[in-house]
Amino acid sequence: MLLVALCACSSGVVRAANGTGGDPELGERFLYAYNCGGCHVIPGIAEARGTVGPPLTGLGTRIYIAGLLPNTPENLVLWITDPQQVEPGSAMPKAGVTQQQAIDIAAYLYTLH
Repeated sequence: MLLVALCACSSGVVRAANGTGGDPELGERFLYAYNCGGCHVIPGIAEARGTVGPPLTGLGTRIYIAGLLPNTPENLVLWITDPQQVEPGSAMPKAGVTQQQAIDIAAYLYTLH
């Protein structure tokens, strides 16, 4: 059993132990695919140097998301999938991120320090 667990970890596909149920590796790929770094500084993504939105460093330690929502996985997924529902007129666009993609993105973001 331990060998199976070690093999799963070494494959790099590790589920986030942060309540999202998402895959942080997939989340990182989606951050690239949706060009989130065009607006945000995102640790671990060299090209992510945007200054329109806040840096996403330490997102998991923040109390609020967008200054409005308590920082929970469900609220982060809502913010990623439909920021205009949360804060109409926000500079963050509705980018067409699916629910599962947002879960994976949240899993990655919660790994940031």
